Amino acid sequence: MNQISNRKYYIDNLRAITILFLFPFHIFMIYNNWGEGFYVHGQDLLIPSIFNIICSVWMMPLLFAIAGMSSRYALERRNTGEYAKERVNKLLVPLIFGMLLVISIQPYIAGLYHNGEANFFDYFKFTDDLSGYNGGGWTPANLWFLLFLFGISLICLPFMLLYKKKGKGIFGDRTPLIVIILMGLIPCLVSNQEFKKVFEIGGKNILEYLTYFVLGYFFLSSENVLKKLDKYRFVLLGLFAGYFAIVVFVLDGEFYEAASWLGILALLGIFRHYLNFTGKVTGYLTKSSFGVYIFHQSWIVVAAFFIFKFTSIPAVQIPLIFLTAVPLTYLTYEICHRVPGLRWMFGLKKPVKSQVIKVNEKAGEQEQNMRQISTETNSEKTESDGLNEKIIFK
Repeated sequence: MNQISNRKYYIDNLRAITILFLFPFHIFMIYNNWGEGFYVHGQDLLIPSIFNIICSVWMMPLLFAIAGMSSRYALERRNTGEYAKERVNKLLVPLIFGMLLVISIQPYIAGLYHNGEANFFDYFKFTDDLSGYNGGGWTPANLWFLLFLFGISLICLPFMLLYKKKGKGIFGDRTPLIVIILMGLIPCLVSNQEFKKVFEIGGKNILEYLTYFVLGYFFLSSENVLKKLDKYRFVLLGLFAGYFAIVVFVLDGEFYEAASWLGILALLGIFRHYLNFTGKVTGYLTKSSFGVYIFHQSWIVVAAFFIFKFTSIPAVQIPLIFLTAVPLTYLTYEICHRVPGLRWMFGLKKPVKSQVIKVNEKAGEQEQNMRQISTETNSEKTESDGLNEKIIFK
């Protein structure tokens, strides 16, 4: 597949679609049957629980790996100060204002639902339970990704700069595919109980996610590696499906991190081959994905709280929660990204017209089907170039 620009649109699309999966994932968390609490909890249901188990294997590891890849691309265009400033503006600032203005409603609703009463200001008290599932107490909730990624980015920055200066090219390009596959053992090693005791924060092992970030930066950002993933995409998908079955039915969940890695490799290969394009829909999903990530769970929790008062039937609750939370999430995004102050608080992009671009295979020729609809200013171009540096989400 030939590219008409240096931009890797498949990474945008993979990130945006992963963020969309958070809607059913967090709705189904309300019905999980493995005993984990949530801000609002309904009946234990098998099918939503199976869906979440499958998604949990690859979703967040993938987002950290993509963040590592994007940091590699960003540091090729930015100096140290610019990168650090971008991390603050796009991760730390949205984390702070997100917790204050968006997340705080979730433990309050949890208190009302589970305890029958709640004090909104209990959110600003620190407790041992960082989930906030039982009501009250400070929690980053779904913004834990921003918290972890900000810390990981700063921890890894000296090593990334050293690699940029002296080691560029020693990793990635010449790495055989079998070695890349076996790198999935590294997250398994750092996820043992001894490491968890030291590095686990709020039930999540930051060292495991740091590993995915580092692997993304040093190896998955290599174009030669990505070509291999593209070529062997279905082999990798088969390996993921087969090993995941072994993890579930034989290993009883042990060493699932290797399945996470295989899922990352397979999805990168598939998206690179089939979804390396952008248009009005994919462009909008890319630009809105960061806002969706910030706002979606609070609307899910609020919607579930009130819908549970209306009906106790899960088959009615689930679609109602979805049909309420999704439009309210996008409405919140549409408002916030148009207001300069709110846009800065939540790290959102300025509203710009869509650029429709297609990547075609045609005897080595590269063709642009539609030119950019509107002329971008230099500042807008800078923002567009930096999109791949962000997570999830934009």
